Amino acid sequence: MFCTNANAEIKSALKQFDQYVNTHVETALQITTALKNMLNSPAADIITAIIPGTVDDVLRTQLLNALNKITEALSIVDSCKQYTDLNDKLKCFVQQLSQRDPQLQDAVLLKLSSLLAAELDGQKLKQSLYDLYTQAKYVTASK
Repeated sequence: MFCTNANAEIKSALKQFDQYVNTHVETALQITTALKNMLNSPAADIITAIIPGTVDDVLRTQLLNALNKITEALSIVDSCKQYTDLNDKLKCFVQQLSQRDPQLQDAVLLKLSSLLAAELDGQKLKQSLYDLYTQAKYVTASK
């Protein structure tokens, strides 16, 4: 009974998201998937490697600003805070994240996706709704 009610509530919450939010979640998940891929083989220019080439300049600027803000907030070590260049900061972030347990890596990357989606959407909703929707999309995509 509990699972049936919870499932109905989750489906109801997911229906509240419009296509615009869905697009931002998809973009955020693309970026964090690219970051996850770099845990094993880092790229020289991490920004070019993670931001899809199909995004327009406005969205690219939003992504760069959001990544700069969010990597500081999610920094799992203080050593990355010394970098002012976003590419260097992201390289440090990926390098430090690669040293962590895979479950922690997934948790941090999932939160990064959620925060990116919120930033791209102008934080119109509560963060917990972005978390819920991003996790639902992530779980659905990984099946």
